Amino acid sequence: MLNLSTPRIGTQRTVQLDHGREATVEVIGDGPPMFWFEGGPGLPARLSLPESELFADSFSVHLIDPHGSGGSTPPADPSQYDHIGHARFYDEVRRALGLREVTIAGLSFGGTVALTYTSLYPEEAVRCIAVSAFGIGTEIDDGEAAAEMERMLSRHAGARWYEDARKVWEGWTEQVLSAEDPAQVDEMFHSVFPIYFAHPDRADVRTLIEWSNRELRTDLAAVKAWEGGLYQGFDLRPLLARIARPTLVVCGELDPICGPAQARQITATVPGADLVIVPDCGHFPAWESPEKFKTTTLDWCRQARNRSR
Repeated sequence: MLNLSTPRIGTQRTVQLDHGREATVEVIGDGPPMFWFEGGPGLPARLSLPESELFADSFSVHLIDPHGSGGSTPPADPSQYDHIGHARFYDEVRRALGLREVTIAGLSFGGTVALTYTSLYPEEAVRCIAVSAFGIGTEIDDGEAAAEMERMLSRHAGARWYEDARKVWEGWTEQVLSAEDPAQVDEMFHSVFPIYFAHPDRADVRTLIEWSNRELRTDLAAVKAWEGGLYQGFDLRPLLARIARPTLVVCGELDPICGPAQARQITATVPGADLVIVPDCGHFPAWESPEKFKTTTLDWCRQARNRSR
């Protein structure tokens, strides 16, 4: 069980980028560098503290606030909030940090960005770990991912919080686009967040949800850009086919957002990719099945290293 009541103390710094821009970075742990990209877009890197806690004994985990989040400068053009804009921003941070080769990993949209980064920067990516990632938007889906989402959502139909959460879920895009204060979107996340989990009312999961709600600070511009058209026609497959580094795709068996339907499409397109489906788990394997997720991922890293020798 993860315990964030006394989290590991990381090293925080501000990195100077071109044209007077900045990026805020927290480094947790010792070992070769890992970039862990937070989900979102528009969410601060510190929400990935549970993942960094799991891997800090094996890697120096770099939590980089995406451009526009935390202390990182927003992009000049809102279109740069897409997956490619994020990947380019993170590589600029890598260069500013003086790092040569990095294990690339991420969750949800961060997993999608990890795949994008590995495709665009093969010489800099040692390996790629994409957790709960998605490869296609709603306009591209043939119906399989949408049907899977509905099955996973309906699992919670009897929960006391479900009716209110589902109402926010169904009107998400319209409510985001009409929001004038990021706190409005924060509250929307608080409402729907239990849906992301297989067992949101389990005591350890509930503690992490409450912690996340306290840490959440949404970048409204990023969320508006994403919901305003960047997501619906999203198709990562042309980039996936170019990935030439060992790649692990992980998803929860009961993830309503980026579950097995999305994961299998990604794995089928990335040459030589490995797929792990974590049983009885939702969108956050590190939160609901930490030991299983940690052991599986580190075992894969060792095997991938041996294969590359």
